[in-house]
Amino acid sequence: MSAIPPKVRAAVHERAGGRCEGCGKVAPLELHHRKYRSRGGKHTVANIVALCGWGNHTGCHGLAHGPNPPQGWSLPSGRSDPTKEMFLHHWGLIYLED
Repeated sequence: MSAIPPKVRAAVHERAGGRCEGCGKVAPLELHHRKYRSRGGKHTVANIVALCGWGNHTGCHGLAHGPNPPQGWSLPSGRSDPTKEMFLHHWGLIYLED
């Protein structure tokens, strides 16, 4: 698996502003691919979000990998363009751009 390019990583962290993009709390953040790499997802700013911890499937990152993730947190294989899929951000539903 290839590493997320530093420019993409920096842009996602800048967009997050130190807060989980799911719940809005200040916490250690992990980068999550909305369309998983195993499903053909790419390392793009629109496809990656910063979510609070995974630990024991808790936090927003655990929720993103659960059976009923919030809107736009986990995209199925057939949807090829994350910029066209709304994401339930702590501000509300938004489109993410590359």
